[in-house]
Amino acid sequence: MSGKKRKRLAPSATPWDGKADDELSPAEALVAASHRSMYEFRHSAFEGDAAFFNSYARDACPWCGSGSVIRFGIDKTGLQRYRCKTCSKTFTPATGTIFDDRKLPLSAWADFLVQVFSYESSNAMTREDRRSITTVPYWMAKLFSVLDGIQDGVVLSGRVQIDETYYPVPVAQAIAVDGKKLRGLSRNKLCIGVGCDSGGRSLFDWEGYGKTSGAKTWGAFGGHVEVGSTLAHDMEKGHRRLVRDLSLVSEEYSSKELARLPDKENPLRDVNRLCFLLKGFLDSHSGFDRADLPGYLNVFHVMMNDPADKMEKAAMVLDRAMSCPKTLRFREFYRRNP
Repeated sequence: MSGKKRKRLAPSATPWDGKADDELSPAEALVAASHRSMYEFRHSAFEGDAAFFNSYARDACPWCGSGSVIRFGIDKTGLQRYRCKTCSKTFTPATGTIFDDRKLPLSAWADFLVQVFSYESSNAMTREDRRSITTVPYWMAKLFSVLDGIQDGVVLSGRVQIDETYYPVPVAQAIAVDGKKLRGLSRNKLCIGVGCDSGGRSLFDWEGYGKTSGAKTWGAFGGHVEVGSTLAHDMEKGHRRLVRDLSLVSEEYSSKELARLPDKENPLRDVNRLCFLLKGFLDSHSGFDRADLPGYLNVFHVMMNDPADKMEKAAMVLDRAMSCPKTLRFREFYRRNP
C-alpha cells in the first residue's frame, strides 16, 4: 500500500461520473441514478426557510446591540432585512445565529436533529444523508452551542435517585504507571453524575476523572436538588455531603444487595436505566472527543426530558437557536479542530 493520501470524493460522486449513459450497464445506471436522486433530495431548497426566519422579528442589532433598528426591504431569498440606525449595518433574522452561514436548507437541520435524538451515529448520518464528512461534526458543535446551559435551571424534587456511571477515556490518552494502564475507577475513567426524580425530570453532569467524592457530588447536584427531598442512592460516601447540606431524607441501599434484585424490584431502577441508556448513546458516537462530553450530556438531557416526541424536541431546539442567538462559522470551527 502506497503512502499517497487518497483523494476524498464528494458526497454526490459515483464511480461512473464522466461516463456517458450508454457506457453504463443497466445495474450501474440504476445505482448511479438512485444515489444522485437521494443526494438532490437531501440538498434541495426548502420553501419554508424564509417564513421560519421572518417569524422571529429582530428588535436589536446583532452587530452593536442597539435597539434602534428599522425594516430595510427583503433579500433575494425572501428574508426580511433590517438596518441599524446606530451603526448603519444591515442584517436578517438569521444573522448571528447558527444558521448565519448555512449552505443547506433548514429541513436538513430538522432531519439532523431527529436523527441525533434517535441514537444515530455521526458516521451513519453522514452516509444516510450523503453529507461531507466535515458537516456532521460541525453541526454537532453548533448543537452543543445552542444547548449550552440548558440544564442550569433543572431542580429535582420529591423522591430523587442519583448514581454515577463511568466512561473510559480514549486508549491513546489512558494513563499508565510503570507501563501498566491504571484500572478500576482511576483517572482513566470519566465520572458522570446521573439523577432523576418522581416527576420525570433528569440531570446529567460530568463530575471529572476517577471516583466520585463529596466535592464532585456537590458540584454536580448541589444546585439541582430541592432542599428537604428524599434521596435514594447507594452507600457511596460522596453522597453524604449532599444529604447533610440540603437536609435530605436519605434512602441508602447496598450495591451488592441491589445486584441480586430483579429490575422491577430495584429501588434505583430509574436512575440505573438512565445510566444504561447514556452509555448506549455515547457508544453510538464512539471515538468522540472527550472534551465535548458536556455537550453530549446536554443532548442526552434533551432526549430524556419533555417534550416526549423527537419532532417536538427538534422544534424546541430550532426555537432555542433563534431565541438565544449564537454563531459558529465553519472555518472558525475547523481552525480549532483541524
